[in-house]
Formats: sequence, C-alpha cells, structure tokens
Amino acid sequence: MSTGSRRDLFAEETQLIQQARLTLARIDLSEADWQNEYKKMVEEYAKLLGEARTLTRIADRNQRRLDEMNAELERQTQLLKQKEEEAKKTQKAIVHNYQRIVEEQTMMDKRVGRVQIALVVMIAILTVMILFMLYYFIFEPQRAIELMEMIKKKH
Repeated sequence: MSTGSRRDLFAEETQLIQQARLTLARIDLSEADWQNEYKKMVEEYAKLLGEARTLTRIADRNQRRLDEMNAELERQTQLLKQKEEEAKKTQKAIVHNYQRIVEEQTMMDKRVGRVQIALVVMIAILTVMILFMLYYFIFEPQRAIELMEMIKKKH
C-alpha cells in the first residue's frame, strides 16, 4: 500500500487491479503465464492482507486508547462538575456569612450610635448641672446651701 499523497493512497492497489483485469481479458496467455499472473496476484493479495491486518491492529490499539482517553475525559468532567458544585456551595455559604456579618455590624453600629447619643446627652446634662452648681457656689452661695439641704431632706 502506498503512503504518498491523498490522491494516490491506493495507487499500487489500483494498478494491481487494472493489471489483473487486463490479464483476465487476454485470451492468448499460456497456462504457465496464467499461473505466474495468479501467483503474482496471490502474493500481492497476501501483502495487502498483511498490511490490512497491521492497519487493523493499529486502528484497534488507537481506538482502545481513544476509548480510554474518552473515559478519563468523562471522569475528569464529572470531577470538575463535582468541584464546581462544591465551590458554588462554599461561595453561597461565604456570601451568606458575609451578609450576616454585615447585618450584625450594621446593628452594632446603630447601637453604638444610640449609646454615643445617650452619652453626649448625659454629658451635656452633667455639664449643665455642674455649671449651675458652680454658678450658685460662686455667685449665690446661700442659695447653694439651701439647695443642698433640700436635696438631703428628699433622700
């Protein structure tokens, strides 16, 4: 079998068939010539059969390799799908936890804001009280003493 270009891949075989047909068409061949032609055809056929067997073995081996590679590819594809699903689940869990943390942080920020406002108000009230006390101690000490006695009586 020829291994040339695509057009003459079977050039030798085609030529052998044409030669055999020409030989069959001849009626002037002797018995010895017929035997020689037949022998030549059998030898060429044996050669072709050997090449066909070799090609079949190679094709079978290649098909087995291809089947093994396809099986491995399918296994890897399934593994990738499994890993993808695991990654999606992990991502969802991370997003959920992140959202929960953000919500908790927002609530904490609101609480801190309210506590800060309460502290500011309390400091303002204490400041006003201290200023009133200082005012009375400095400018009206008698009035301060009266207020202190009034507070003592209530408690």
